[in-house]
Amino acid sequence: MFLAPSKIIARWAFNIQDWNPSEEQYKKALLFIQPEERDRIKRFKFFSDSKLALIGRLLMRFLFYRLYNIPWNEIKFGRTKENKPILIKPESKPNDPIIYFNISHHGDWVVLVAAENCKIGIDVMKVEYPKKQTVQEFFETLRDQFSDFEWNVITTPLQEIDQLHQFYRYWCLKESYVKAVGIGLALDLRTIEFHLPENEERKNLSENVKTLKTDTELYINNELEHQWKFEELYLDSLHCIAVSYSTLNDVDAVKEGGFEKIDIEEILNSSKIPSPNFNDYSELSELNQTFTKPILEQKSI
Repeated sequence: MFLAPSKIIARWAFNIQDWNPSEEQYKKALLFIQPEERDRIKRFKFFSDSKLALIGRLLMRFLFYRLYNIPWNEIKFGRTKENKPILIKPESKPNDPIIYFNISHHGDWVVLVAAENCKIGIDVMKVEYPKKQTVQEFFETLRDQFSDFEWNVITTPLQEIDQLHQFYRYWCLKESYVKAVGIGLALDLRTIEFHLPENEERKNLSENVKTLKTDTELYINNELEHQWKFEELYLDSLHCIAVSYSTLNDVDAVKEGGFEKIDIEEILNSSKIPSPNFNDYSELSELNQTFTKPILEQKSI
C-alpha cells in the first residue's frame, strides 16, 4: 500500500507571559472553544493554569484552520479512551493524510507539534527547584520511573542545578514518547530507557536554544527501537522540550526545523468570529462567576 511522505507540519510555541488579556478578551477566547473544554478549564484553581490550558485548545483549532483552511465552527475535537485529543469533525476522506498532533504546557510556555503520516509527541518542562522539598527528596519520589542507567546519568553532575537539568531532559523524553504512542499510564516508564550520545551524557543543552536533532537512542525492554527519532531544545534558559516521532514509512525523511512563536491576535483574528456582545450569550453569567475571581487574584499578586 502506498503511503504519502511523512512530514512535521508545525512546531509552535506560545509564551503566556506575553498575553495579559482584559476580562472581555479572555471571555471572548473562551467562547471560541467547545463547551466541554470550557468546563474543564473552569476546574483550574489558578488563572495561570487556566490560561495555559486555554491557549492549548486554541492552538489546536488554529492548526486546522491555518494549515487546512477548515472554518473554526466546523472543527470539533473528541478524546481517545486514553484521553488524548483527536479531531472528529470534519471527517477525513480516504486519500487524506493521517494527521497527528500533540500539545504540552508548563511554566511559561504552551507548545504544539503536528505531523502528517508520522506519530508524534511533545513535552515541555520548566527546570526549577522543587517547592517545599529538597532536590534529593524530590528525586526520591520519582526514582522508580527511571532505569539504573538513566539515574546514573541524572545524578552524576556535582551541582544540583545540573542534576535538575538532566532530570527534566530525561523526563521530557519519556513523556514525549508516551504521548506519541498514546497509551498513557498503561506504560511502565522503567521499561523505556534513553541513551544520550556519549558526549551529551554529562551536560545539559541549556545554552543551545535552537532545535537539535539528537542521536539519542530508545531501548524498550532492552531492545533498541530504530524507528524512533528525537529532537530536543530549550525555548529559553529554563524551559526544555523533547519531541519524539516515528514515521509510517521513511523516518529519515522528516526535516528539522525551529519552533515558530505564535501570537494571540493571529489566533483570535483567524477565528473570523466577531467580537461578541456578551448580552447575547446565555453563558455570560456563568463565565463571570467562574473567571472574574481568578483574574482579579492574578492582578493582585
